[in-house]
Amino acid sequence: IDLAVYLALAESARGMFVTGLAAVALAVAVVILRRRATAQSSPEMAFTTRCNIRKIRPRGTLPSSAEEPYIVDLGRQRNAALAARLTRERLLDEMGDTCTTPSQAGSNRKGIETCMPLREYVSEWMDREVRRNSSENKYVFGEFSDAWAPLREAYALPPCGAACARERVAVTIGLGGLHSGAPWHMHGSAFVEVLHGSKHFAFLPPGDAAIEGIDAAIAGLSQVHWHWEERPRLEAAGRLAALQECALQPGELLYFPPSWHHGVVNLDPYTAFVSTFL
Repeated sequence: IDLAVYLALAESARGMFVTGLAAVALAVAVVILRRRATAQSSPEMAFTTRCNIRKIRPRGTLPSSAEEPYIVDLGRQRNAALAARLTRERLLDEMGDTCTTPSQAGSNRKGIETCMPLREYVSEWMDREVRRNSSENKYVFGEFSDAWAPLREAYALPPCGAACARERVAVTIGLGGLHSGAPWHMHGSAFVEVLHGSKHFAFLPPGDAAIEGIDAAIAGLSQVHWHWEERPRLEAAGRLAALQECALQPGELLYFPPSWHHGVVNLDPYTAFVSTFL
């Protein structure tokens, strides 16, 4: 065969292959977007469209001891390299056999797996429909092990000055599927950034009168089921006046103070996020 013809055929074949890959990628993206749109457009997910958490402009050093939660948009480029490494396909390709430590997705972290391969968690748990009983769900709140250290170290920390020095903070990487998340709980102050997907946060300030009842109700309930079942009753009784909430998007950074009760719902089939505990 003539060399020129061979090269032309090879280029044509390459073009068809690339086009085929692009078509597959587009089809997958369409399925994910449709699933997300369906999940968030239903009346029972109306709470995900509400946002009353204060948003600030990115000017200099971020406050690390604010009295209320806030969100700042720092753009996606700051952690674009890490986001590329945390895509579902690349993460499984590079770390599919790495241990993860998912636990029961309750208000207290229990039933922690000592070593579930990442591939098993992503393929068998992230795609599952979230159960009403939180003890029946598995969730990777955040990975601390040495195997995940290169990814944690690649994260560009929140620009909050000395308080966010790497030696002073604890950084974790979390992964969750659609409607997964941590039910109402509290701990110290933290920053959270979503690199893929989106996360709905709901907050109540320390000492709020609704917290005692919420803690009792959430003991065996997933966070999304709390929004569906318990929230309407509390709102009708006027007991959630102090609730602050918003859906965090890639490029946005959330800060919340210590001891603020909060519950989280992941809004996409694949959500990857980083938490920085101060």
